[in-house]
Amino acid sequence: MAESTQSMVQRLTLHNEICERVAGLTPSPVAAHILEILRNERAPAQKLAEVIATDPLLAVRVLKLADLAAGRSQELIGVSHAITAMGVDAIESLALGLTTFPLPSVSGEQDGSDFDHGSITLRDLWEHSIGCATIAARIATHVDHVSPNQAFAAGLLHDVGRLLMYRCSREDFYTAITVATAKNIPLSEAETLAVGMNHMALGEMWAGRSELADGFQQIIRYHHEPPCMLPESMDMELRTTIAVVQLADLVCEGRAMGWGGDLGIVPSELWEALHLREESWSGQFETIKQEIEATRESFGFPKEDVKRTQQTRYPTLKKERDLVIERQKTAVNPSRGRVIRFPPRNTSEVRMQKQPSTKKLTILVVEDHGALCEMLSLCLIRYGYDVRTADNGETALEILRDEEIHLVLLDLMLPRLDGFAVLEELREKRKGSAPYIIVVSAGASERDRNKVLELGANEYMPKPFHLTRLLERIQTVETYLL
Repeated sequence: MAESTQSMVQRLTLHNEICERVAGLTPSPVAAHILEILRNERAPAQKLAEVIATDPLLAVRVLKLADLAAGRSQELIGVSHAITAMGVDAIESLALGLTTFPLPSVSGEQDGSDFDHGSITLRDLWEHSIGCATIAARIATHVDHVSPNQAFAAGLLHDVGRLLMYRCSREDFYTAITVATAKNIPLSEAETLAVGMNHMALGEMWAGRSELADGFQQIIRYHHEPPCMLPESMDMELRTTIAVVQLADLVCEGRAMGWGGDLGIVPSELWEALHLREESWSGQFETIKQEIEATRESFGFPKEDVKRTQQTRYPTLKKERDLVIERQKTAVNPSRGRVIRFPPRNTSEVRMQKQPSTKKLTILVVEDHGALCEMLSLCLIRYGYDVRTADNGETALEILRDEEIHLVLLDLMLPRLDGFAVLEELREKRKGSAPYIIVVSAGASERDRNKVLELGANEYMPKPFHLTRLLERIQTVETYLL
């Protein structure tokens, strides 16, 4: 137990260390010169072209990206032509993105990073980025209020925070992937549990330090957020661009264009919001995938591919896809248990983001997956809660018998005694004030969900859950329990 606590304390400062590592990344001479030009030049286009041209490999790759953005409908001759066609902001973003990726200079060249090994490789991240960029640009040509060139640059950079995690804290990044896969939660949630911040926040920090245009910074920050969570002050062009990048991101995941770590389930509402029909795009997406694969050698990767399908990365994806969608739509039955109603979303979220809780709610996390249990506990500790943990039903009952626990986060699939048995035991021996119980589990049927509520659980929250939403619930419950 002491070793686990020590490990959690070490992780408390990990997000600060990652931020320091990212801040300490030395920009290439070309990247530093680009930033200097943009700060000091009133008309930077020609100077920008000259600086990029000093690095022939970078210039060739910028032009390759610009060709993809243009859909090969025009041949761009030289960086100056690309800047004229795409704009300074877009070319700046492409150049800085290229210099941030540690791309090999020669096809098959190894830099010690083992980019063709591991759960996510450098090539996975790169091909996902250019795939998202290319699809975003093509979609943008059919959507009002969105510039295809801006959409391309935004798509290339949307997951730069994930690249930075890969570069600066790879072991913890891989831990997050393992937990996300094993417990069926979004990778961005597992990132927050593992290192204290997700790739959107880390990418936004990098974009700010790189002095990218504000629109790109906001797209990086909000590219996983639904429209209702975007700032009210955000204009229509930026909102629509974010929706385009979201769609492109999920399409890339679903069609195995590289891999960014997400499931790739595209909500039908996203297509509808952009007034597009999915069935009319399938052929185009396949063509884009072939275009991306054909560029591998241009960006230093071997042309041959070792096939790693999405099913091998997420073994339960095929059978769970429909269940995931169903769970996300399932509301807790308010007639069962002592259910505390959801507050207006904006109020609780603002309160959560402004400052961690200062109260001492004691929470018992009952979860048999060691890494997820530790990371979830660490996150709760960051928000000021006292946390107890149990990896099986028997230990959970012992803690509940001997200690005052205000709230329980209970998985159902547990060794020794499962979650159902824990609930039955608590119902039979309940004395005095009972803890508030939130069952957090995946794969439960409608019958099982009803059963846990009948056994005394207050809520059922399906996996994959969103950490922000779980923290909202805990903070709301807290006001009633203390």
